Amino acid sequence: MAGVVRQYRVHVPTGLTTPKAIVLVLHGGGGEGLNVANAGQHPLSVFRSVADREGFVVVYPGGLPARDAEGNVGWVDCRADNLVASNADDIGFLAALIERVRGDYKLPLTRVFMAGGSNGAQMTHAFAFQRADLVAAVATSAGSLPQSPLGGSCGTGPSRPLPILIAHGTADTQMPWAGGCVANIGGACNRGRVVSAEVTRDRWLQINGLSAVTPSQSMVELDNTDGGPARRFDYAGANPVQWWRLDGAGHTVSSRTVTIPSNALSGVQNRDIEFAEVAWTFFAARLP
Repeated sequence: MAGVVRQYRVHVPTGLTTPKAIVLVLHGGGGEGLNVANAGQHPLSVFRSVADREGFVVVYPGGLPARDAEGNVGWVDCRADNLVASNADDIGFLAALIERVRGDYKLPLTRVFMAGGSNGAQMTHAFAFQRADLVAAVATSAGSLPQSPLGGSCGTGPSRPLPILIAHGTADTQMPWAGGCVANIGGACNRGRVVSAEVTRDRWLQINGLSAVTPSQSMVELDNTDGGPARRFDYAGANPVQWWRLDGAGHTVSSRTVTIPSNALSGVQNRDIEFAEVAWTFFAARLP
């Protein structure tokens, strides 16, 4: 899509000149777009307040309109059967954006991280598979790997192991916990199919050489009015996998700060953990 102006927003904490890190935060598909950066509007906006406290820069890139009737913005990830995706080079856009922003602050790639929700989580997986050289770790919420991946590294996997945090609700129907059609509105399955949340986890355990590791487990239950507790599984190693199983939770990014009412489409939001907080804690542990 030559000539198209790509948009993004950057949040720099007041007075910060030497950030600890850069975190790219990718919105989901649909009507969210750059609005996820608006404070208090979306759980992903909480990365801003975490950045203010911890001293890092947050970059919110914007996807381009899909080829569906609504033309909602989204990302071109590794799904070969996504019939509504634009033909944008999102890998190239994000790679160039990383180089531009980290160049502004003269930060090494060991201080660059990426997180996303829904389609943004799928794009985070795709970027990790295709450009693992440009990020030190990634975190995803409600995003699974494609059942029918595109060729190249989309199918074979990343060039190197990569630390990853994965969160997914067991009652998610938009990015189905058990796998299947993505956001199958209208029943056409034109957004492609994904594997299950557990198969996605297992693929990353294989990539990171952790398939034989027994995880340590813990549970967080701070809000007993949501779908259930957040259960954490830590697979320790040089490139760890931290897996959050959000019992009874739907598709919405978990948050205790920006709460979203339950609805028929997205289900119940987990309110036991703050995705932005657990993602940053995971990233911070990887800092040199």
